[in-house]
Amino acid sequence: MNHHPSTNEPGHQDDLYRDAVRQYGPDVARFIAGYERDEARRQELLQDVHVALWQSFTGFRGQCGLRTWVYRIAHNVGASHIERSRKVAERGYLGLDDEEVEGLVSERASVEATERRIDLQRIFALIHRLRPADREVMLLYLEDMDAAGIAEITGLSARNVATKVHRIKAVLAQQLHRKETQR
Repeated sequence: MNHHPSTNEPGHQDDLYRDAVRQYGPDVARFIAGYERDEARRQELLQDVHVALWQSFTGFRGQCGLRTWVYRIAHNVGASHIERSRKVAERGYLGLDDEEVEGLVSERASVEATERRIDLQRIFALIHRLRPADREVMLLYLEDMDAAGIAEITGLSARNVATKVHRIKAVLAQQLHRKETQR
């Protein structure tokens, strides 16, 4: 665990925030992409995460690792965002269909890069269709969090997390396979 200044030291909150952003900023941005597909709303959500993260460091006492703390805050803000979005409009969590994904392809992009981008879009489209609690577990899993870390962030048991990940991976694989056979 990194040593951080005492909570009474001037600049404690700012130092912790800068340290967290330096270490985990790109990871958090990628993580948040799983909560919101719309680019403008995703940027707003990311700003909300940064504000919440900075504010949270007034209460950080090293009770867990910095990475766990950062993801816990991002998870909580993301979960609140999903709940607000659901209340605003009761819409399905449907992703891009194949034609929409194909429309994202740039003529200048290499075939391999394009295929990776399409596969990633399909995976995120499927993840967006999961129930919010399952989506959060998978987004944390995709960030290389282990079951214990995900449990600490979400409040689920590590065993429950491992079971969910196993089941969701099977469902996602089945859905991806189904999409491939429909082409």
